[in-house]
Amino acid sequence: MSTFAIIMSTYNGHQYITQQIQSILAQTYRDFTLFVRDDGSSDDTFQILKDFASNDSRIHLVKDNPSSPNPNLGFGESFSRASKYALSQGEFSFFAFCDQDDYWEPEKLQVTFENISGMTEPALFSSNFYVCDSALNILHTFSKTTPLTGVTFENLIFEGALPGFSITINRPLAVLAFDNEKASKIYYHDKWVHLIQLGLGGSVIYSDKPLAKYRRHSDAISSTNRGPLAKLKWRVDNVLNGDYCPRTRDMIYSYKELFFDKLPEEGQRFLRVFTSGSRLRKVFYPHRLRRSISGEILLRLIFILGKL
Repeated sequence: MSTFAIIMSTYNGHQYITQQIQSILAQTYRDFTLFVRDDGSSDDTFQILKDFASNDSRIHLVKDNPSSPNPNLGFGESFSRASKYALSQGEFSFFAFCDQDDYWEPEKLQVTFENISGMTEPALFSSNFYVCDSALNILHTFSKTTPLTGVTFENLIFEGALPGFSITINRPLAVLAFDNEKASKIYYHDKWVHLIQLGLGGSVIYSDKPLAKYRRHSDAISSTNRGPLAKLKWRVDNVLNGDYCPRTRDMIYSYKELFFDKLPEEGQRFLRVFTSGSRLRKVFYPHRLRRSISGEILLRLIFILGKL
């Protein structure tokens, strides 16, 4: 049985998927299985995956139904399904998330193993990475200091801190996160595992060594690639008027149902407020909920409008 289960979801990723998988196959730590769930691609992504799988037994294609293509579920539920499936396939020690369009440095799994092995309690490892253009030319590193500065359980509910492709979790944390009936409702799989770890007081290990190349390109889902005005429009469209609010609400209620009794009193108090119907209690919640001033103002506006 492999040490690592690598979890990937793909969707119309034919332009970059080959380079990403090649970087995985070039890892110096070779004891892994790559689980890939294609999320209903309409291009030749799935054919590329089948070609790789036919030549390397470490690549396992996750099929919802053996006789038909997977439906498009969105990357959150797709990652959750692939993770839950990998959990059922054997006693993997670690679960590493992987995007379809980036590139792993050859020592990524080796360094991860050295940092997280031997931990029997739930544990999460993340690392720095290079931010690159679409051709993988390095522009800068993600963080000069730890991105965990100022991160709390409360503000992590409303903003992410660690991108999914930088995260590896051990089996105890994977079981908490995905071996339950709520996992399929969680859109932000990376934030979900970090929230569980932070809320329950587990180990979060960060290395400042860049272990991947994050590719900036026009098809990326997040706001990272946008300029200031475009980023503002993206926030209004996706945060104020889009799916951010219902997805965040689902995550809060799911977290409360699964882990409320395991939280310290402060975490329980937070969940009581944000699962109540009181706009005023949310608007005047006494702690900062976003690390940036603009993000805090937008979030309080969302509370005033009753969207969350």
